[in-house]
Amino acid sequence: MPGLKTAQRGGSEVIQLWQADVDDFVQDLAWSSDHRFLAAISISGSLAVFASDGSEYWKPTPHSHAGSSVAWRPGTSEFSSIGHDGVVRHWDAHKKALIWEAESGALWGTRVAWRPNGSMLASAAGRILRLWNPEGVVQRESADHESTITDLGWNPDGSSVAVSAYFGVTLHILGKSTRKFQWKGSSLVLSWSPTSRFLVTGEQDSSVHVWYVKTGNDSQMSGFATKVRELAWHHTGNFLATGGSDSIVLWDCSGKGPEGKTPRILEAHASRITQLAFQFSGDQLASSDTDGIVMLWKPLSDVSPYFFHGLNSEISRLVWTSNDQRLTAGESCGKITTFGFRK
Repeated sequence: MPGLKTAQRGGSEVIQLWQADVDDFVQDLAWSSDHRFLAAISISGSLAVFASDGSEYWKPTPHSHAGSSVAWRPGTSEFSSIGHDGVVRHWDAHKKALIWEAESGALWGTRVAWRPNGSMLASAAGRILRLWNPEGVVQRESADHESTITDLGWNPDGSSVAVSAYFGVTLHILGKSTRKFQWKGSSLVLSWSPTSRFLVTGEQDSSVHVWYVKTGNDSQMSGFATKVRELAWHHTGNFLATGGSDSIVLWDCSGKGPEGKTPRILEAHASRITQLAFQFSGDQLASSDTDGIVMLWKPLSDVSPYFFHGLNSEISRLVWTSNDQRLTAGESCGKITTFGFRK
């Protein structure tokens, strides 16, 4: 329902700052760490870089098949992209130039992600994980995965990278061997807790699997209406928000963990949730659904959203700037909308 919104609470107003468009379904979005640039990749493989005011800054050469993922190298104007053409590309937005490109090892590239200190890039394509230095030289490669890699993520301390696939998660520890977290299921997405205590996966069988990284112990949260692709951690690591239906479930992961605790249920969406994103250092949670509704919550203190806004189509991506001052939504119709706060 385009244009639908509420009055604001809490001393600030959420406003739409700008809207842009790409040619197709927005597959991924990422803000640079200095908030100057937004990189976008579409399902058709096209790439676009927008300036902070929403103007189109640059259109890099597209991937020849479906686009999958973009990721900025921390503290730089460089970003990487991957698609189903089996190629990893690394770009410099400031110079509007390709720095390097290389084969990802297989078609169906899934994800790229930079190590938190910016010293290494991880890419996933087919069953192959590759770790690259900033110059594009492979430092480590592994195909020791049961099926196509569905997601990957760096430990927040930078010591390892985890990949999800069928039969669980493989943890690749830098300078050491691998460690397996085995599970007879199909993991779709993974997320590290900010404290590195937990590894969580959203599952094909409509469940969420929680791994205690130190001990290897695990637990399962089941009963979701659909397969779970939406996971978002509060910056303290004490709360995990999950989708998997038209409701948000907020789990208390403090103390001994979420087992035996009654979660908080946040209900306002009328259709299936598609994205969840906590602020980097604040308490606000953004959510979206298949009807194109974006909501903002303060879930640690209130079970009702304080903002909602209707866009044009299903929301495929929600990302915050690292200073938590802007939220950007990508849609299945190709539109990109950025919101900000006004006192």
